[in-house]
Amino acid sequence: MTLPGGIPSAVLRHRRPPPAVGGLVGVVATAAVTGLLFPLKAVAPVTSLAVLYLLAVLVVSTFWGALLGVATALLAAAAFNFFHLPPTGRFTIADDRNWAALAIFLVVALTVSTVAEAARAGEAEAQERRREADLAAEMARLLLGGEALDAALATMARRVAEVLDAPSAAIELGAVGDDERRRGLPLRDAGTQVGTLVLPAALSAEQVERAERRVVPALESNLAAALARERLQSEVVETAALRRSDEMKTAVLRSVSHDLRTPVTSMLAGVEALRSASLSAAEREQLEQDLVDAGGRLSRLIDKLLDLARLQAGTADPHRAWCSIDEVLREAMDSVDPAGTVFTSSIDSGLPLVRADAAQLERALANLLENAARYGAGKPVAVRARAVRQKLIIRVVDQGPGIPRGEQERVFAPFYRGLQAQPPGGSGLGLAIARGFVEANGGRLRIESLPGQGATFVLELPVEPVAEPAPA
Repeated sequence: MTLPGGIPSAVLRHRRPPPAVGGLVGVVATAAVTGLLFPLKAVAPVTSLAVLYLLAVLVVSTFWGALLGVATALLAAAAFNFFHLPPTGRFTIADDRNWAALAIFLVVALTVSTVAEAARAGEAEAQERRREADLAAEMARLLLGGEALDAALATMARRVAEVLDAPSAAIELGAVGDDERRRGLPLRDAGTQVGTLVLPAALSAEQVERAERRVVPALESNLAAALARERLQSEVVETAALRRSDEMKTAVLRSVSHDLRTPVTSMLAGVEALRSASLSAAEREQLEQDLVDAGGRLSRLIDKLLDLARLQAGTADPHRAWCSIDEVLREAMDSVDPAGTVFTSSIDSGLPLVRADAAQLERALANLLENAARYGAGKPVAVRARAVRQKLIIRVVDQGPGIPRGEQERVFAPFYRGLQAQPPGGSGLGLAIARGFVEANGGRLRIESLPGQGATFVLELPVEPVAEPAPA
């Protein structure tokens, strides 16, 4: 783009060099034009050659302002008079027409200096407005774009400092008072101060006025919109949390009302039946066994509810120690009532020790085995363990109906029992507790399954190097 006077706007975007350099350039350019006029006087009238001095005046005015441009114009007029207007060698003019030429030259030179200075001032103003418009757009992007408000305010403060040419700036929520090192400009929304633009106290009055007139209004509107968006988001999150809490409470009540009532009802009925004097010894023994089984189911359900409560409260911190995964697997298989299911194991020899809470791993594996036995339709359940690179991988493989891909993550939600027909006795807690205990010990639990081809639960645990004992 070219500004009035034929000056490219790109030239005016640069900062002014030091004035001493401008004075030196004016002297050198005037001397160069003066020397150039000597050979040119043979081909053109000397009065018409004075226009060449305008080049020096234009260059100095463009880069160093009107003051040095006027000084260069006066120096050029003096050099033109001394070296080229007769009588040469003196600051006098013999021909009155040369006075007119010199006066016209001075007027033109002063006009060029003024136009160049005005063009520079206009370009500087346009640059400031452009930077302020960019700042307003960036404010809207940062404050309304979903980024965390604190991080957005810090980034925005740096951009405000750049636009105001200030050493630093800060945007604080709420009111901030002035002191000897800083000055606060209030940011208001509907008459209420919601924030403060904090600037160094050493800023000039012009910078502060510019901040108040051009930066604060845009910052106020964007900050107010960002605070309103944050309030709405927090309300949405709170509403969603309340909805999830209600859903969880409903699921808990349904599960407790069914899963707790069933063994309690069996126990009450069994105790009532035991009071009958007409029972045979075999019937009494069977009733006693049923009471023991119902009590065991009730105890396991209560344990699972307590485990889930600890996991959700974040209080299930593992007590890590070096443990053998074959021993943990044996204890898990011994603790599960297979109900006719056969467990087959394939465990590589020489498996490395893992640093984990053995009790939590045993509970997680027991829940996986119990789930596989329940859905395996009485078919054998395979347990495999091997070390791969820096991981110990355990697979529990059943031959049940499998789990559709869309449900493979949902089955780990508490009280979720899937869409297919459920075998009796499940509470919907085992897999959620298993994943919680595995992840608490730094591991990962996932599913590999195809519908109709069974399900494989893959448990991965990190293998850490065993520390060498310190020498005595």
